[in-house]
Amino acid sequence: MGAELSISAYNDYPVQIDIPPLAFEVFVPNCNLLDPAIQVAEAITAPVVLRPKARVIIDVNGTLQELPDSLTAHCPNSESSPLDMFLKQYLNGGDAVVFVRGKRQPLDSTPGWISDILSSINVPIPFPGRTFDNLIRDFSLTDVQFSLPDPLADPDAPESNPTVSGTILVTAGLPSQMNFAINVTSVRANADVFYTDDKLGELNLHKWQDANSTMTRATPNNEAILEIESRIANAPLNVTNGDVLTEVIQKLLFGGEPVDLEVKALVDIRVDTILGQLTLKDVPAEGKIPVKRPY
Repeated sequence: MGAELSISAYNDYPVQIDIPPLAFEVFVPNCNLLDPAIQVAEAITAPVVLRPKARVIIDVNGTLQELPDSLTAHCPNSESSPLDMFLKQYLNGGDAVVFVRGKRQPLDSTPGWISDILSSINVPIPFPGRTFDNLIRDFSLTDVQFSLPDPLADPDAPESNPTVSGTILVTAGLPSQMNFAINVTSVRANADVFYTDDKLGELNLHKWQDANSTMTRATPNNEAILEIESRIANAPLNVTNGDVLTEVIQKLLFGGEPVDLEVKALVDIRVDTILGQLTLKDVPAEGKIPVKRPY
């Protein structure tokens, strides 16, 4: 995958120089800062013309190859990989750090002495993060089947809790930087379920659920949209407040109207990209679960 970057700055100094194309390697931190950083990309700058008291423009072309296994492998005694940790920092809005170093095998047009100097220096560069709080625009369940608990079941038995089946529908607005094709293959979530602002319980979606997606590309006037669909069957709703469950059951049996439950979730999303498989973790989502009478 290719990436292009243009940097513009003003040269206040009486310095004039022509800089030939330069090649760099881009790294992300490993599991431990003492471990060697992991190379993820290469970048080449176009020739730069630097003139006194003038604006200078630096054009950079980057190339990302297939993600190395070391980037996606779990760290020792951890469920996270170096990529997970990088994305977590980035998606929390913090500055994720990348390291840039001159390429050890220089371009033919680059003097050897320049390459020797640049290849001996690692420069940490903040990679401005962004929050994904507004990534998911709509999160809902359709065709919901709400199965009531078995009144004769032992309180600790799985049958003592309701189950939910339905189709998860997610609409996500993609950042402008993600202008490449992606395909969602599976989702899972930690989901709290509420009724009239009171917590009813926790919907058990801890296992990966198969999913598919349809992407609408961005236009000059509209962002890219990703529509995700996944089917869940008999997902346990672990009740944490029996009084709220009683209120929901009474509303379903005697109210005559569907009951709208609210769900607040942190969603993990597995996506296939041209770089390989990525996992976005703990993406916040809110939505509704419309529940009809069981008969």
